[in-house]
Amino acid sequence: MASVQVQVTRFLRLMGIVALFSAASATGDVLQVKYIGNNHQVSEQYYLALIAAALETTRASHGPYHINFSEQTLTSERKHELLIAGDALNIDRLVGFPVAQGPRLKLLRIDQPILQGAMGYRVLLIHKDNQALFDKIYALNKLRQLSMGFGRGWEGHVYTHNQFAVTESLNMTSLLKMLAAQRYMFVPLSIIEIEDNYLLDGERAKNLAIEKNLLLYMPLPVYFYVSPNAPELAERLQSGLQTLSKSGAMDDLFRQHFGSRLQRLNLSKRRLIKLQNPDQSSDYPEQHHQWLGNY
Repeated sequence: MASVQVQVTRFLRLMGIVALFSAASATGDVLQVKYIGNNHQVSEQYYLALIAAALETTRASHGPYHINFSEQTLTSERKHELLIAGDALNIDRLVGFPVAQGPRLKLLRIDQPILQGAMGYRVLLIHKDNQALFDKIYALNKLRQLSMGFGRGWEGHVYTHNQFAVTESLNMTSLLKMLAAQRYMFVPLSIIEIEDNYLLDGERAKNLAIEKNLLLYMPLPVYFYVSPNAPELAERLQSGLQTLSKSGAMDDLFRQHFGSRLQRLNLSKRRLIKLQNPDQSSDYPEQHHQWLGNY
């Protein structure tokens, strides 16, 4: 884990953000921030930078902090258990809307969406020989006639609600192999993560390509959630993220991390197809999509 912390430290210093990682800093007077990531993708780096920026902007009012980042592959159920306990993990980012009941009620949600709604925009991963088929699709009713592959535990219920035929796979590797074998016609992936998510053994999956013309959208915000045992962290993040949002610093961080890959996707030239999210909350603002014109 030491090498992971060194990499994160270097990254945050490059961003002009000072964080404390030394063992000596882990005292009772220092706020302990415990974050577990699945990988070193750009999105994970963004979440870390955003957490650090929010804490740094509140350093004068709230004091020093120690970010303890580790990389582990955990099921969502196990991660939730750790987040509730707050010992090994006390902050996570979760996709979706708050629910009226269920386990998330125990968590402290930071009421500031952190991805400009970008997680709800999806482009399609397809077999490279099938682009001509997608060139002819202009509307939802035509797209839903094609079979879709999706990861188990993802937002498959949203696509089912929109009358897609969804085949769920256990993991990304099997998902990509089945797509390459044309067991289904496409896999929708987030615009901020698709470049990272079609790798097999560290290389681009053969015979797969990013579809060129379509852009799906569903309301799908991402929030930070904090352990109920870390209310001081929740209060500090709420204050820090509001400051970053009002100053435009959050938008700057977003562009620094995702701007180049969004440009490569030619978002402004794609045909937008809107989906309904059955979980949509009335407190989430309507997305007008104007920002796509920047990419």
